[in-house]
Formats: sequence, C-alpha cells, structure tokens
Amino acid sequence: MSRIATMSLGPVPSEEACAQLGVTFRYHETARLEALCHRAALIARYGPPPAGFAMRALSNQHDFGTYIDLVAVFDQSDEVHRDYLLRVEQGLSTWIDAGFLPPILYDDRSQSVEATYTDHFHAALRVIVTLERQRIDGHGSPVEASAIAHLRAEYPAQAEQADQLLRQIASEDRVRGPEARRVGLYAPYRLTFYPALFNEARGTAYLGDGIDVTARELRTGRHRYIQCDIGTVPTLDDALSLCWEHLARYVIA
Repeated sequence: MSRIATMSLGPVPSEEACAQLGVTFRYHETARLEALCHRAALIARYGPPPAGFAMRALSNQHDFGTYIDLVAVFDQSDEVHRDYLLRVEQGLSTWIDAGFLPPILYDDRSQSVEATYTDHFHAALRVIVTLERQRIDGHGSPVEASAIAHLRAEYPAQAEQADQLLRQIASEDRVRGPEARRVGLYAPYRLTFYPALFNEARGTAYLGDGIDVTARELRTGRHRYIQCDIGTVPTLDDALSLCWEHLARYVIA
C-alpha cells in the first residue's frame, strides 16, 4: 500500500541567498524561479527522480504569508523512492556545486538586482552548454560528465537546443581567430569564464567557476563579473582577449 509523504528540500542550496517573504519585491515569482532552478540543480547532481517521485515548488501558508519551498513528494513504501530521497536530501551547499549560477542576484536589502535565468529550462540549457564547453576543451571530469548526462535525460528539448548552439560555436571557432575576438562581435552571447588556476586549486572534482560577463557589460565597464585580472590591460578589447586566455566559455544569453 502506498504511503505518500512530503519532505522539504529547501528553496535554494543551503549557503545561498534567496527571496525573502514580505521583503523581496515580486517574491512569489522570484521564489518560484529559485525553487525550480534548485530542482534542476539537484537533478544535475543526483540524477532524475524515479517514476512517481516528484519535486515541486509548493506554496505553504504561514502566519506571515504564503511562502514557496521545494518539496519532495514520494511513496514511503517504495524502496526506489527511499533510496533516491536519501541521495537528494544531502542537497547542495552552493549553486556552483552543480554547475549553476545563482538564478537571482540580490543587494544587501534582499532586493533582486539581476536575473541570471529566465526560467529553469533556460538554466538547464545554459548549464549543459557551459559544462559541455568545459569538457570539449579538455577541462572536464567525471563530475561534469555526470551532471551533463543527468540534465540531458531530464531536459531533452534543452539538450537539443544546447547541441545546436554548440555546433554554431564550433563553426565560429573555426572561422574566427583570437585576433578577431573583440568586444563588439559577441554581443548576442554571454561568456562564462573558468580561470585555469582557480580550477586547478580546487581539484578535478570541482565543477568550475561560473562568473558571467556579456560584451555589453564589458563596454559599459561593469567589470564585477570578470574573474581574471583586467586591471593591468589598457583597453576593453585587451581585457576580453585576456579573458579568452583564461578559458572563456560561451553560454547562450
């Protein structure tokens, strides 16, 4: 006989900031995005859930209002469900543990400054492309391979879109040499940088640094997204070239 139970998995990884009920503007929209991205990140780490096991963004009533949490809905009598729950309840400490960026960036008042992903499908697409680029360029590990396989299994449509983008990127890599990589050329793309020394210091099991920078942000001087040192270069074009030397990865904007 089925014994359906519900367990909280938390709205975001344990060490990450999240939307605050009664504080964050458009809380419910923001919190739902975070919870569904958390679901995608858990799947990247632990694999898709077995049949009948659900992970949902659930609205819960509280004295202070209705808050959103990611919950597992499972059958306690099902051994496969219990085994998967034991894995997934280990959770994540940070988004980057699963190769994700924070879906929302906050200021010190818990207000949204910028959205990284439009929805959890976009997040899955971005992460597949980023980790595939890392693998293609010879800097992957079994951790990335596992995350890619899990996301591809759960999000087949996004995996197909990722493959189309990767083919486009490969074509551009063949026709454009480093001397052509200037700020204006890649405005439609978002770049994610994985500094080699940063990764080596953390060992092969680390998924990589996920710092994003767009060409527009380079032009407007928003350098906070760049992990590599650009303070010693004379122009923004030189800064972008330096970042390419630090293993720049394409990710769809």
